[in-house]
Amino acid sequence: MHSLLDGPNSYRVEVSGWNIKGTFFVETAVLHWTDLGEKSVELISRLHEGCVVFVRLIHATTGNINFPVAYRVLNIGSEDLEGRGCVSLRQLHPHIDAGPDTIGTTSSTAKSREAQKVLAN
Repeated sequence: MHSLLDGPNSYRVEVSGWNIKGTFFVETAVLHWTDLGEKSVELISRLHEGCVVFVRLIHATTGNINFPVAYRVLNIGSEDLEGRGCVSLRQLHPHIDAGPDTIGTTSSTAKSREAQKVLAN
């Protein structure tokens, strides 16, 4: 893979979302992925724990298009000398039955189906 950086478990990525001030940000970073599946990035942007960010893999070659993937911020470690905080991430998955690491809920799905029925009539 052409996006490897600093070893086989580090990838250049673009992280976007809303920072602690509610301002949208886009920042280039390195995604670190441990053998246990834990993921983290070091960001200058300040975030709330529990917020959602979007991570998109950046390929060194042009022509490869990647879509952003939603992640929940688990925790934010102390800053390094450059002011970057280590942000631990967990990927979110869309599910009908909502849990702490999912997007959507049964009730929102039911409301969506009800709205479709109303629009169909």
